[in-house]
Amino acid sequence: SNYEIIVYTKGEGTFCSPQKCFPVAPGKIIIVPPGVVHSTVANSSTEKIYISGEFSHLFNLNYPTAISCDSQNELFSLAKMIYNHRFGNSELISSLVDSFAHLLIQNIDFEEKISIAVRNITDKITNEFYDSNLELNTLLKNSGYAPDYIRSQFKKITGKTPIEFLTNVRIHHACYLISVYRNSLLLIDVAEKCGFTDYVYFSKKFKQITGVSPRRFLEAPFA
Repeated sequence: SNYEIIVYTKGEGTFCSPQKCFPVAPGKIIIVPPGVVHSTVANSSTEKIYISGEFSHLFNLNYPTAISCDSQNELFSLAKMIYNHRFGNSELISSLVDSFAHLLIQNIDFEEKISIAVRNITDKITNEFYDSNLELNTLLKNSGYAPDYIRSQFKKITGKTPIEFLTNVRIHHACYLISVYRNSLLLIDVAEKCGFTDYVYFSKKFKQITGVSPRRFLEAPFA
């Protein structure tokens, strides 16, 4: 009943479903919608990570979708982090899975024209989220559509308003930085690197989205 995300980490083969088949290799990620029968035909050395969840608020897919990344990609790194700590604190795992899903949606190829416009905005946000002066209203105006219309379509496609999307990207990147750099990077520096100029506001949004404070996230036995 949930979406299933398959991250291939080793070996080669073929993913098959009634709708589509894809060649798979390390770095290939397949998003499988609920209820879709599928299998992987591969050699014995193939390894993969399964991540499942209720992602219908993010994805609106009727058939499996494939995405490629490399071992240096954040998606690949987060998937391995989720797997390695799958028996850890459930709140932190949930936060990382949410972070992974949001990064994933930014890499899906949209086909419709309005979706391409939304994709351009999500790309801009993803590439420049660290800029505290990033102007969302300017991005909406430059989309070629009326700001109110593109804003409504943005929420329809991503499940979030532009500001909610930006905040989520920033917080999820903060989770990534904290998990990777731990005590070598001050939390206030993490906030600044993610586009926040007010640490109190950053901390508030961090807890609102992840369920824990930045300090608690840092102190968790997670690395």
